[in-house]
Amino acid sequence: MSFIIHVNVRGMSEFLVDLKRTHDCGALRSGDAGKQVVLFGWVGARRDHGGCVFIDLRDRGGITQIVFEPHVDAAAHALAGELRNEFCVGIAGVVQERGGKRNPNLLTGDIEVSAKRLTIFSRSETPPFEIGDDAANESIRLKHRYLDLRRPSLQKNFLVRSQLYQTTRRYLAANGFAEIETPFMVKYTPGGARNFLVPSRLNPGQFYALAESPQIFKQLFMVSGFDRYFQIVRCFRDEDLRLDRQPEFTQIDLEMSFVTEDDVQRTVEGLVAALWKDTESFWVTGRSWMTRGWNSPQRPGRRINSARTGRPSCSSGSTARSPACSASPIP
Repeated sequence: MSFIIHVNVRGMSEFLVDLKRTHDCGALRSGDAGKQVVLFGWVGARRDHGGCVFIDLRDRGGITQIVFEPHVDAAAHALAGELRNEFCVGIAGVVQERGGKRNPNLLTGDIEVSAKRLTIFSRSETPPFEIGDDAANESIRLKHRYLDLRRPSLQKNFLVRSQLYQTTRRYLAANGFAEIETPFMVKYTPGGARNFLVPSRLNPGQFYALAESPQIFKQLFMVSGFDRYFQIVRCFRDEDLRLDRQPEFTQIDLEMSFVTEDDVQRTVEGLVAALWKDTESFWVTGRSWMTRGWNSPQRPGRRINSARTGRPSCSSGSTARSPACSASPIP
């Protein structure tokens, strides 16, 4: 089955020269009423109510309702009649409040944009599955991966991962760590996990090994005087699949000199607290598992105290599995 997208290069270039995006589709609120805005995205849904055409415009930031009315701009309204799901479009218009017709299920549900200009960047045939359908057949989704990656639930995973990287870099840089890169292709390292091998074109019969862990260089950097450094790095291991392991994965590696065990624990705990705060708005406090020790019979099952409004806290005695209490028990 083929899936064809028709691109309007001329219309795209003219629109982009004249207008620049002002917001993403999840940013507008009631306080923005009256503002002139420019939005780009994909048509998530279309509704024709006779005199007016409504679309849900979607990008990675969220969804905004757009309304096309003939008395506002007849040309935009006529072109909106051609829109179908997954058309890529740009619109310019004015934010207006929806009053009693607000949608409580959307962050932008208090407003809509009355479109004064519309351009179609690319037209799409009917998608092989609904973009918002997380239960769609996996083999079809993987065949059309570029459509699968438009799903909000999947995009959220990428964006959270991006936030994790940014927070990690900010926190560790503020604590005196340098970020260092090390080679992927190295000499075979017996004793650890099995390596993937890469044949050398310039040296027939010889191979490089893909690094199974960045720690193989730590003695080199420690002795060289890099007393605090970190890496966010891919690791490659030719091992059987496990629940927490696959052939390649990303690892945050910290190396520290002139420190005690407690210094390492405090640094890592601070990083974990920063990650929870920036990605889920949880404030992690306390060091109960450190003060009681790993060998204590009273080790806590969960160690997150949430200061987030409207979200319950987790405690070592809690048995509820609410979304807020998502920390795994210590084995």
